[in-house]
Amino acid sequence: MHMSRKRAGTVKARATAGGALAASRLQTELAGRILYLLKEQGAGPGHHLVEQDLCRHFGVSRTPIRGALKLLAAQGTLQARTHRGFVLRGPVRTAPEVETVNLHEEEDKELFIAIAEARNTGRLPADCTQQELARLFGAKLPTVGRVMRHLSELGLVERKRGHGWSFVASINSASAQAESYNFRRILEPAELLQPDFELDREWARACRARHLVFKRKPWRKTLAVEFFEMNADFHEQLARCSGNRYLLDAIQRQNQVRSFLNYQWGYGVERVQASIEEHLGILDALENGQNRRAADLMLAHLDSSKAISVIDHRGGDAAG
Repeated sequence: MHMSRKRAGTVKARATAGGALAASRLQTELAGRILYLLKEQGAGPGHHLVEQDLCRHFGVSRTPIRGALKLLAAQGTLQARTHRGFVLRGPVRTAPEVETVNLHEEEDKELFIAIAEARNTGRLPADCTQQELARLFGAKLPTVGRVMRHLSELGLVERKRGHGWSFVASINSASAQAESYNFRRILEPAELLQPDFELDREWARACRARHLVFKRKPWRKTLAVEFFEMNADFHEQLARCSGNRYLLDAIQRQNQVRSFLNYQWGYGVERVQASIEEHLGILDALENGQNRRAADLMLAHLDSSKAISVIDHRGGDAAG
């Protein structure tokens, strides 16, 4: 699900008297859709927005709806009234165009990330029920069910006898990470040698530029997620270039497992720089038609990341 730059920029979080109001992508998306709905309804000043009605209309839980309403209030479109929710200040004359999107997809992703962060920081116990997860994260039960089933498919949780879920204790272990790297070292060099492999040169140029910009940034821990996303995109797009849907599916699943573990970085800026250089070397070889050399470089890249991650285990991987 992607919004156009024009549409995404229509509804943004801005500073309030109490500080910066952070809005998730889902909340921003919902804010735009609420504006469009109000415009279509011809709603006027004083129109009362009912959270539960909006939840039913958009098929999402109260938490993102409330966030979207707070965002619109911060922008001056709505007014928050004590014990009365939100009312419209004036007629909506402009609203972003509404695209057909899967709001469940974004809501599921946000819950996935929230669960990962809570689990990695020890705030979420190994055993829990869907009702407990729904209360803890303010999510709808169907959303929790979808996310937990997805985590089960990834091998991160198991359904308990009777009811409830249990997180797989070994997923964060050095042995589990070694298994992941061993699996990837079979797949990823081979995908570069597929007969249908065709480098997307436009993506390669953009990827190179993104790596070079990131390389110049002063490292801070808060860049860990951005670094992982850049890394995951590199490996996924090369799998896509292979022309083999099964290889692509396998790498996407590996990235999802890795994303569950990579919300902190404990390997130092040196490994960040080394990983970037290794990626750029692989791109150099592919752009010059040297796929065999690229495959060898990919194998070396995965082996160097594995050596750091498994020997000095910190709860994430070393951006292989």
